Amino acid sequence: MTGTRTRWAAAFGVAAAVSALLAASGWLTPPAAHLAVARPPGGCTILQAENERTGAPTTLRRLSLPGGVTQRVSQAGYWINAMGYSAAQGVVYGVADGTRAGRYHGAHAVRIDAAGVVTDLGVIGRAGTPHPVWSPVTGATAGAIDGDRWYVRQGSDLYTVDIDPGDADYLRVVHRTALRPVSLAVGVDDFAVDPADGLLYGVSATSHGGSSVVTIDPASGKVAVVPGLRFPEGGAYGSVVLASGVLYATANHYGQRSVTFRLPRDGSGPATEVATGPPLVSGDAAGCIAEAPTPPPPPPPTTPPEQSSPPPSTPPEQSSPPPSTPSRTEVPPATQAPEPSPLPPPPVEQPVVVPPAPVPAPTPAPVVTPTPSTPAPPPPPPTTPRARPEKPAEPVVRDTGRRTEEKRRWGLTALLLVLGGGAAVAHVRRHR
Repeated sequence: MTGTRTRWAAAFGVAAAVSALLAASGWLTPPAAHLAVARPPGGCTILQAENERTGAPTTLRRLSLPGGVTQRVSQAGYWINAMGYSAAQGVVYGVADGTRAGRYHGAHAVRIDAAGVVTDLGVIGRAGTPHPVWSPVTGATAGAIDGDRWYVRQGSDLYTVDIDPGDADYLRVVHRTALRPVSLAVGVDDFAVDPADGLLYGVSATSHGGSSVVTIDPASGKVAVVPGLRFPEGGAYGSVVLASGVLYATANHYGQRSVTFRLPRDGSGPATEVATGPPLVSGDAAGCIAEAPTPPPPPPPTTPPEQSSPPPSTPPEQSSPPPSTPSRTEVPPATQAPEPSPLPPPPVEQPVVVPPAPVPAPTPAPVVTPTPSTPAPPPPPPTTPRARPEKPAEPVVRDTGRRTEEKRRWGLTALLLVLGGGAAVAHVRRHR
């Protein structure tokens, strides 16, 4: 028994030593902890919907925080608001009140993918209505997603929309909650869900709210001010996003611009500017889309194996095009818009390029000669009849010649008579 115990004690000692070594090296640390350490504090990538004019198409932009770097994604043909990001589906849902052609009778749900492509999903109706034509969320300004529930605020009510594609009530309002007090609720133009407590965090821009941070309980509809957290007063805050220990909010019209502020949730400091843009009539945001930067890392690990072994180099090459295709799919919508404009010019440019052909003079010369030959025959017929009447005019000229000769004869005769008469007179005078 003593030898057995000794062997077990030695085995446990070795196991403890191995466990300590693995813990020190980090092999026993959960993967989530690694991701948490790798993420920058307060870092977040969000999708913003900007409406600079009433009725104008919504511009979608990707904003990286806290750096404030913005990138234009696309221009949607819809008036979009009340967006929410579904991490499980990897897409953004939004409420569209209309298109460039005009407003909808009932608000539609739209889905926005990573490339910025917007898909119209139809009217957001009530549960149990298979073909709704009217929507209770028309004119909604605030939205956020928690799991398969999309919270949308319209007026003083909070609506819950089912976004589980497998449910019969997909994109239908399954619950309505009245918000109280109304004086705080109506000033919240966007909010974000905190998974830790399940509350919605937003900024109330009413006189009672004074740009204070408020929480909304989706279950009871209670709206409460968070002590010590306040943004600068400057109108509606249409975009609100929660990050790690930080609250980001964008004022639609702060002076002559829109401003995104960063506010620590622990109240350790005031709100500071991190990004600016043009003044907005309305705006919204969805995020944090922290999964966006993850796709780039996969290509680097595939390249080393390509260099090490030639055979596996071909499969990674086949895997690399797929990630490039979504980026290319984003380009076609942008290029398709300008394509119609260049189409008319090409036919016009072709005739303009043709003039250099006439430079060889010899070729057009023979071509020109046959053309005058054809018109030449018609002139002779009219000239010949005109020439004929001119010939009978010749006897008139001959008549005039004869008359002149006769006149000359009469003139000579008269001259002779005069001379003869003069001579006779002279002769008479001599004989006198």
